[in-house]
Amino acid sequence: MNKPLLLGLSLAILAVSGLVIAAQIYGTLATVSYNVISNNSSNQQIQVIPINFNLGNITAGQSGSLNGSTTVYIPSNGTYDLELKEDVLDNVFSQFIATITIGNHTITLQLHENNDYQIYLTAGKYTVTVKITYTVSQNPEAKSVSNAPLLLLKYEGESDGDS
Repeated sequence: MNKPLLLGLSLAILAVSGLVIAAQIYGTLATVSYNVISNNSSNQQIQVIPINFNLGNITAGQSGSLNGSTTVYIPSNGTYDLELKEDVLDNVFSQFIATITIGNHTITLQLHENNDYQIYLTAGKYTVTVKITYTVSQNPEAKSVSNAPLLLLKYEGESDGDS
């Protein structure tokens, strides 16, 4: 057989073997996330860096709580809707409560009860704190959830602020 061909095949096999071995011995040490906040006053969108609540591995009957905070930029005065997204919680939790403090308002949203709240906010920058308290059902549906929306803040429209 041709020596250059054998040498080429040998090098190709060696390179592929090296890639396979390298793929088995590395791990992600860190990840990065960011959201650029625009200083442009013509931007009429809510700007927020989401809080990431990682519950890790959970088991039937387990209870716990987590706290988080973020900054929200509200572009204009009006009524805003806070919503707890039940679809990511259904069939897993018997209790799930989110207590949200925004400005001088504290709102409690609950799975299957009060999962929606309208609030009047004036334009500006707000520090928002969220505490979640949960209990896993005795027979939870087996599923894996990653970075799913949990709480939404949506502009509903202008009002007189008497809400």
